[in-house]
Amino acid sequence: MILPPLPTGTGRLTLPLEGEGREEEVQGEEREEGGMKDCPECRTKNEDASQFCKKCGFLLAGSLFKEKSERALGKKKKTPSLLISLIVMVIVLGGVAFWIIEAKTTANSKMGWQPKVMDRVDYSGQTVPMADIAARVENGRICIPLDLVKQKKMVRFEYEGNGVRIPLLAYVTLAGRVVTAISMCEPCRSTRFHIQDKVLVCNACNTEWSLETLKGVSGGCMNYPPEVIPSTVEKGSVLIQEKLVLGWKPKA
Repeated sequence: MILPPLPTGTGRLTLPLEGEGREEEVQGEEREEGGMKDCPECRTKNEDASQFCKKCGFLLAGSLFKEKSERALGKKKKTPSLLISLIVMVIVLGGVAFWIIEAKTTANSKMGWQPKVMDRVDYSGQTVPMADIAARVENGRICIPLDLVKQKKMVRFEYEGNGVRIPLLAYVTLAGRVVTAISMCEPCRSTRFHIQDKVLVCNACNTEWSLETLKGVSGGCMNYPPEVIPSTVEKGSVLIQEKLVLGWKPKA
């Protein structure tokens, strides 16, 4: 059979046999409408059959193309993971910082165990200074009169023994509990305080703490309230274990 000449200006071979010609035509259309591929150099979309990028001329075949494509895809895949990791790290570090700050300024757990000695006290509009009183030591316990604490609302006394002298305080909270503590604002080394409305105030730096919780309210030494030393009330006296006072060490 003699084949007819190839028509000029076409890229397809059209055979006279019915069916075969149509198949070749469809395949040609599929090639023309084939998939697109990105240039790994400039990210321009090119025909799947293109050998070179139509924009930058980069070779779109061979080992160099494969290596660059894999590298570009790898960067795309890693970016979300890196971003997620950074977000998680920021959240964790923020949580740790908040926990540290909150732990230093939150309510003192020892306060709730302090004995209640009277009804609620209203310090509104009042400034209550420290009153100095004497303490005695008996059978390993430091003793001060409960009546003086209830009358003065805030007292200061000292423990002397075993070659040391340690300032102590006692005050009555708004709820009527007696609180005993080391009488010291450690950063500024002040040993004197006063009550102002609902807060305990350092006489030297004016840092304020809540009377009920000793949580910092304002000032530069909020993280260093007077350290609570547990006490009990027996037979009209406030009693503190001597060994607890001797075991105290400054934090600042």
